[in-house]
Amino acid sequence: MDITRREFLGYTAGAMSVVGAPLPHWTAPSVAERRLKKWRVFCSDQDVLPESSAGYRAVLPQRRWRFEPWEQSDPLSHCSLVIMSSVFLLPEKIAERLRMCLQRGTTVIIESAAGFASHLGFRKHRRSLREGLGLRVAAPVNLWSPPRATPYVDYTWPIRTRVRDFTRLVPPANQPGQIIAWAGDLPVALRQRVGPGTLIYIGSPLGPALLIGDPEAIRWLYAVALSA
Repeated sequence: MDITRREFLGYTAGAMSVVGAPLPHWTAPSVAERRLKKWRVFCSDQDVLPESSAGYRAVLPQRRWRFEPWEQSDPLSHCSLVIMSSVFLLPEKIAERLRMCLQRGTTVIIESAAGFASHLGFRKHRRSLREGLGLRVAAPVNLWSPPRATPYVDYTWPIRTRVRDFTRLVPPANQPGQIIAWAGDLPVALRQRVGPGTLIYIGSPLGPALLIGDPEAIRWLYAVALSA
C-alpha cells in the first residue's frame, strides 16, 4: 500500500473533526513522501459526462496528480492508480496503455458513461471494452424505473459504503472477477486481477457524486486509491 503516515492523517482529519476527535499535528514531508506514486484521471476524446471527470479531479490531492519535470516523459509509469472516467468508446491506443499499466501493477478504474447511449452506441461501447480490456457488460438498466426505483449503490470493497445514484446503470456481465457493488440485486461494479494489476469496472458514474462532495463517494475512492 503506497501511503504515508502524513497522508493518512490528512485524509482522516475531516472525519475526525466531525466526531470531535482532536486533529493530528502536521509534520514536514519526508524524502519518501516526495516520491509518492501518482493518481491520474483520463477521459477519452468522447467525454460524454464531463462532470464526472471534473468530480474525480476535484477530490484527488494535487500532490498526487501533479507531475514533476522528470516524470513527464512517461507519466503513467509513475501511477499506482489510473482512472478512465466517463468512458463511451475506449480507443485501442488508450486500451494498450492501460494494459501496460496493469502489467506494472497499477490499479485501473473504468467508469462507463454509456447508460443513455443509443442501441448502436451501446453496442460500440460494449465492443470497445471487450476488445480493449476483456470486459463484458450487459444492457443498460434504469435504476429509477418502477418497480425497481433503487436510488443507492452499495459498495462492498474495499470498504462498505452507500452512494446515492441518479443515472442509468450498465451492469458488468457474467465473467471472472469479484462483484464489489450492487444496486438491489443488480451488479454495479467488478474487480479483476490482471497480472500484477487490478482492473475495476464501474457501471454507474461515480464522478458526479464526487463533484457535489458526497462524503461516501469520496471515502470509497480514497479507499481504492490507498489500496492500490
